[in-house]
Amino acid sequence: MIVPCLTHKVHKLIKQAHELAERNQHTCIQSIDLFLGAALVKEGTLREMHDLLEPYSEQLERLLKTLSPEPSSGIVIDSHSMPVSLNTLNIWNVSVNIMKRYNQTYLNEGHIIKAFFSLLSEQPQLEQGLQIVPQESIIQSVTVAKNLSVHLLTRDWSLRKADQVKISSVQAYEKEHFLSWSGSHFGEVWSDTLRNAFQSNNPLIPIYKAEVEGRLIGFAAYDVFMDKKGVFGPMGVLPDFRHDGVGRRLLYAALESMKEKGYMYAMLIEAGPIEFYEKTCNAKLIPMEEGK
Repeated sequence: MIVPCLTHKVHKLIKQAHELAERNQHTCIQSIDLFLGAALVKEGTLREMHDLLEPYSEQLERLLKTLSPEPSSGIVIDSHSMPVSLNTLNIWNVSVNIMKRYNQTYLNEGHIIKAFFSLLSEQPQLEQGLQIVPQESIIQSVTVAKNLSVHLLTRDWSLRKADQVKISSVQAYEKEHFLSWSGSHFGEVWSDTLRNAFQSNNPLIPIYKAEVEGRLIGFAAYDVFMDKKGVFGPMGVLPDFRHDGVGRRLLYAALESMKEKGYMYAMLIEAGPIEFYEKTCNAKLIPMEEGK
């Protein structure tokens, strides 16, 4: 089994699931251990999940003790944890496929929770036991892209790093080449959004590009999403360069430019890799509205 790169929260999720399994004398990590282990991380969207489950803690404890044991797969998905059950392994594999479908390279908690609920009907006893919890709210809180905010005045975003990757602003004469490249690698929807950057007479195009020996490998934009000012994104980096700090450098270049324009905050609308933004620029999750 191929284990993808895991976010910090997923590492914590596995640790919590392992501890739950041990505490309840499970011989392997059960589906319920994985699910409740996610809530016990209590960070970001998983804090929202924890708060949604908190009123049902006694019922969930009873459920943990009464579920029929799931057979072990004998497979360990993390070097510091016990083997997972066959059901948990199935959830894991589906979550990896979800990650790939979104063209992402880090497995996050949203992929796992989405996979868990997509397979829940295959486990009637667990499905019945979880009818008490607000499933739709949990799915919304953990799996749906969220809005974040970044306070721009708290730091200097300039990142002076000399290496083979060159970060610079896109120029007006590069319009057609850049839009063609972005459309072929990231889809026409993003390309159409980026086209907004070239519509005004402002000589500063709010898009930064990353290049290696003249080859485009990534970009970061702002003020282009629905023509809204102060909104960061979209940002994209080719898969082969996603673990080399390119995204971080592009992000910082765009945030520094936004700060220079006088923005106090940057808004990240429907941000996908939440943990990346939390770690690299101290982005804060905008809580889900009551009833949403």
